[in-house]
Amino acid sequence: MGRLRITGGIFKGRNIALPDTGEARFTSSKVREALFHILGDVRGARILDLFAGSGSFAIEALSRGASSAVCVEADRDAARILKGNLARLSLNSCCHVLVMDVVYAIPFLYKKASLYDIIFMDPPYERGYIGTTVSLLERYRVYRDDTPVVLEHSKRETLPIQDVGGWHTLRSRRYGDTVITVLNAGEPMAKGVL
Repeated sequence: MGRLRITGGIFKGRNIALPDTGEARFTSSKVREALFHILGDVRGARILDLFAGSGSFAIEALSRGASSAVCVEADRDAARILKGNLARLSLNSCCHVLVMDVVYAIPFLYKKASLYDIIFMDPPYERGYIGTTVSLLERYRVYRDDTPVVLEHSKRETLPIQDVGGWHTLRSRRYGDTVITVLNAGEPMAKGVL
């Protein structure tokens, strides 16, 4: 079983376990650190981590002061590892894990009137999940107008965002094969924000 290091906050330097799934990729420490530099202060934020895997994004955000997180992971083995990571860091009280497909989780959270300050999604590369998930987010608003929606995707993947109304790209950065794109569903933000 692999390990991944937390890059900032109260758990900086601690390791979390990674699932031994053959096709899973994990956001490198370098990319997570760059992402949190882009996002800035996350203290008090409510996090939604879609396609959560080991929970590295949610755990990193909680380590840096986010108030709560919901992790959505359909793979039962990955969800078990994620729950173990939360237990080892005593984060069970502020992070809830939904073991279900994102297609069902987003409407479920919408019905609960849940609103999130930051949404992160890291689906399997080049499988079409981004378009489907962004369409679901458009239909079931579990975010505010100023909520950044962070997508991790392959440099080879074209984002179908233009097919979904009201989304604006705030920033996009490439790290090798990985691209981090930050979207917003409200009015375009002024330059310098994010």
